[in-house]
Amino acid sequence: MVEISRGSLFGWMAACMATWVAACAAACAAQAPAPAQGAPGSVSAPPIVSAPRIVSLSPHITELLFAAGAGARIVGVDDASDYPSAARQIPRLGEVAALDMEGLLRLAPSIVIIWETGTPPRVRTELERLHLRVLVTEQRRLDDIGQALVEFGRLAGTSAAADDAARRYRANLAELRARYEGRAPLKVFYQVWDRPLYTLSGEHVVSELISLCGGDNIFADVGQLAPIVDREAVLARNPDVILIGAAGKDGYAQAADWNRFPNLKAVRDQHVFAVNPSLVGRMAPRILDGVREVCLALDKARAGRPRLQ
Repeated sequence: MVEISRGSLFGWMAACMATWVAACAAACAAQAPAPAQGAPGSVSAPPIVSAPRIVSLSPHITELLFAAGAGARIVGVDDASDYPSAARQIPRLGEVAALDMEGLLRLAPSIVIIWETGTPPRVRTELERLHLRVLVTEQRRLDDIGQALVEFGRLAGTSAAADDAARRYRANLAELRARYEGRAPLKVFYQVWDRPLYTLSGEHVVSELISLCGGDNIFADVGQLAPIVDREAVLARNPDVILIGAAGKDGYAQAADWNRFPNLKAVRDQHVFAVNPSLVGRMAPRILDGVREVCLALDKARAGRPRLQ
């Protein structure tokens, strides 16, 4: 869903998504609100006709814009926008919670695109106070990504490239759904961060990824989007697989920490896997690589093979 506003305050409480939780080293997470209006993927204002000057204030928005053929339209990004490599050459405006507003104004953007649940309300209020045209966007499910590509292409005047990218994305998603349909179910715990122990509920797209691969998120029933849980709760639900949303040495260190609980089924069977959080949790076309990574881990568990090396 995308919504364009100018100068009005919508008092949403921001919720930390997976990548934001990790980046903030266990910042507090709150439940994300429902969109104010329209179905996911709807646009509540006319598209921009001429080539816009876009500021993107979320890594997944930057990825979506590049995938939609609109990379050349971006004049500024937040510090976390790191993909594709061309995004690193665009002027940076700081972290979304501490933006360089003076630098942003100097860029003279015709539109600023923000992530609804990942942007502090005070930042949106400040942007609107400065009479900037603000587009608020939210993708919550895998299908929303294809629609976002189409809409960003329309907004940026790059519909041909965006429509082609959306067709490819939807075809690849359909192929993955067909390939993994009917897999033997596995109970899965997804770990966002370990100090404190964060997971994700059924409201988060990661839960949809797990389900696509034939898994059941053991905390799908929790109300908050990114709740804190204790290890005793994980032990009680006894998952078949633990997925650690962390890359490199950090991922392996968090995985190894579970060895303190040898009676946990996932640990006993050596089915604790580290997955790339920028693929699994970022709402852009590369999320399908995250789907493949999660499905590979679950297939290894079904086959009785130990953790990824």
